[in-house]
Amino acid sequence: MAIDDAVIGARLQAARRALDLTQGEVGKKMGMVTSTISAIESGKRSVTGPELHAFAQLYHRPLAYFFEEEIPGSPGFEYLFRAADVETIDRTSIVEFQELTRDYALLEAVMDVPPLPLPSDYSQFGFRTDEDAETLAEMERGRLGLGHAPLKDLMDFLDSTVGIRTFLVPVAQSTWSGLLVRDESGRPCIAVNAKEESYRRNFDLAHEYGHVLAHLAKQGTPAARIDKVAEFVRSSADERFADAFASAFLMPRRAVLTQVERVLGANAGHFTDFDLVHLAMQFGVSGQAMSHRLVSLRKLSRQRHEEYWKGRRTFKDLAEALGYTVDWSPKLVLPARYRYLALKAYEEARISLAKLAELLRENYFDLRQRLRVSSDGPTQAGMAR
Repeated sequence: MAIDDAVIGARLQAARRALDLTQGEVGKKMGMVTSTISAIESGKRSVTGPELHAFAQLYHRPLAYFFEEEIPGSPGFEYLFRAADVETIDRTSIVEFQELTRDYALLEAVMDVPPLPLPSDYSQFGFRTDEDAETLAEMERGRLGLGHAPLKDLMDFLDSTVGIRTFLVPVAQSTWSGLLVRDESGRPCIAVNAKEESYRRNFDLAHEYGHVLAHLAKQGTPAARIDKVAEFVRSSADERFADAFASAFLMPRRAVLTQVERVLGANAGHFTDFDLVHLAMQFGVSGQAMSHRLVSLRKLSRQRHEEYWKGRRTFKDLAEALGYTVDWSPKLVLPARYRYLALKAYEEARISLAKLAELLRENYFDLRQRLRVSSDGPTQAGMAR
């Protein structure tokens, strides 16, 4: 099959525009004059193999991207790229997010497994107030059979149970906390900043989850969302609702009240900094999120909540003093179901090791060694990992 220069040129142009780069800027990075970039994008000049590889590195795209004539469009991702401010938003992380959602769909197709059921849509219920958010959180917990237990690993739960594709994506500059979009098939997808501490990531995931349930399908709302600010300082009604949902979903009323009464009973009615931190870590949230929840449950005054962290050690310092490990990741974190499908596809010889490394975003040679691949293929020991 002949390589179509026009197709490759069109894909190169789309990849460049997604990153908001000019032809002149790309020319400087590639060591080419602007007219050469223009000729390549218009299909008038062929691109060599090494050049295409360099373009792929620059644009953060797999090589296969440049050979596909038509890629189904996603209004959500188009919105994200338009809304991204090059001064504050790392566009490469949006590109990574888009490619991950496409790879997830590819894995399901390769393994011939149906996508998980879509999450419930409550957009027609008119939920807006904090009380509505509490109701929605209780409804979702009941629907999912969660009871009142803490849910610390929300990423894999949303991905494997709720049906929301979920990733932790490192951001070059900490300029956004969460992205929410529908992929090409219409499935909700969430990315949160992997460089945030685990307790902040958990809240960000729950915040976006609230948007999926109550706002994503609502008429007149954006096709996608970029959240740039921290918890409980959002400005719009929808953002405040999503915060209230996240708070109620991660910190169920009955469970929090039960734990607070236990602490007060054991400490003769006293509630210290360390009690607050211990309680927050039990539920996988920040100290600010927990104290805000205690205010909503009328167990802490608003004045005490507002003054609680002034002049004190940080929540992270207090948590580590109590022996907690505050997790964060400088690298991409993939959900367990995605990794399972990728490894299963390789084990069944449906994809090559090179493709597996591409899907897992790992170095080919490191992965080969880790899986103990012989010249005849994967060993049993390698697949047991």
